[in-house]
Amino acid sequence: SHYQCIAAAKSALLQRYGEWLSGVIVQQLESFLNSEALNYAVTWEEAVIKEESEEGTTVESKVSLPICCSSYITTLLHSLSSELYRVGCHGFEDNEVPVMLGCLNERIVESYGTWLDNAELTQNMALQYWLDFKYITAMCNVATAVNTERNKKITNVIRRIETNIDPFDWDVFQPHLAANLHGLIRRTYNLFGAVSVYSTTVQAIATTASRAAFQQNTHNILLGNEMVSRFPL
Repeated sequence: SHYQCIAAAKSALLQRYGEWLSGVIVQQLESFLNSEALNYAVTWEEAVIKEESEEGTTVESKVSLPICCSSYITTLLHSLSSELYRVGCHGFEDNEVPVMLGCLNERIVESYGTWLDNAELTQNMALQYWLDFKYITAMCNVATAVNTERNKKITNVIRRIETNIDPFDWDVFQPHLAANLHGLIRRTYNLFGAVSVYSTTVQAIATTASRAAFQQNTHNILLGNEMVSRFPL
């Protein structure tokens, strides 16, 4: 029928558009990765580590860990979100943008994997790239049929980055770095609404944060919204 022809043409057009958009974003990503991306401004902070000594006393030490993604990650997500808004993504069907983001996420993972084949990372570089990779793949993590396979590839890249970090140091760093990642997502997901609104990872973290904030504020008479895709209370 006429409507079926229009739907098929639209589907084919969006597929081509998604492939083009993924190509543009991945090309920018690879350009950044191959041009010493960590020269771009990043923010680290000191975390206090408490350990028990052999004598049974508590020993405090300070370590510096990244709390923000590299600026090239922010640039990529801004470009992606702006382009989706430019073409009117709010008028697409519910599954059309997630399909694009799923394909993009796969290509991002492949790009990092290829780059790691020849990359030489210091421990500090690995810590920053760990946060960068976890953040951008979380922002683009959508529920699709190939989630399991893609998650395996993501885990593989993360483990490859972690091999550049001393195992004993990593046991100490990991809880703090994971907390920094969650905090970064909570602070920034509203900036990239066209992307983060479809991310299952972002929605889970944002919803948990919203519930916790609501429970702490006993004087707030407004009901907490469980799906805080844009503007949490």
